[in-house]
Amino acid sequence: MNRLLRPIRTAHRGSLRLAFLGAVLASFCVGVCPADAGAAGQNESDVALEGLAAVLPRLRGGGYVIYFRHGATDDAGRSDYEADLARCDTQRNLSAQGRAQAEQIGRAVHALGVPVGPVISSPFCRCKETASLAFGRFQIDSDLYFAFNVSPQERKRLADALRHLLATRTPAGVNAVIIAHSANLREAAGIWPKPEAVAYVFLPLGNGRFKAVAKVLPEEWQSVASAKR
Repeated sequence: MNRLLRPIRTAHRGSLRLAFLGAVLASFCVGVCPADAGAAGQNESDVALEGLAAVLPRLRGGGYVIYFRHGATDDAGRSDYEADLARCDTQRNLSAQGRAQAEQIGRAVHALGVPVGPVISSPFCRCKETASLAFGRFQIDSDLYFAFNVSPQERKRLADALRHLLATRTPAGVNAVIIAHSANLREAAGIWPKPEAVAYVFLPLGNGRFKAVAKVLPEEWQSVASAKR
């Protein structure tokens, strides 16, 4: 039995009815509200999300926003606490695995016939390199700055900016791509994207609202492309 619907012991019949009604409403929100990521409390569970094979026919028609976390990185000796955005050597950068992931994803996206329109990147080098290797182009949006180790006010501003991007309808016939960080998506949509190079597919609904519909693991692009041959 759903723990929200367990009998609530009370000596007052009216209190029992109110408690039961509150439990039913809470249960309804847990099951339904998370599908609308424009609402607070986006569900962190991936159970209800589709995989690439299921969402692919819709991606081919365009109209979605694909949010990539940058490819795998090499942490050795580098930190982003004092990163200089003009110097990649001061930042955490892609590893050889991360570069290979980006190239493989780009080839698979092309082979699968997924139309890509605007490619928007965080100003950090690991995101720009992921975008360049996968799609050959990108535009930098400073509002995709890594939302970690920043003030609460800045974190909220960055989250609001990302929510705007996820809710903005894409040009006809193409999908928008965003390449940024784990913390940004967590703040904006309540989703912690793991592992590196994972992608989440969002349907923009306009008016600040969007819906997460699929999660695509890094190797899934190539495996689905191979299966379609």
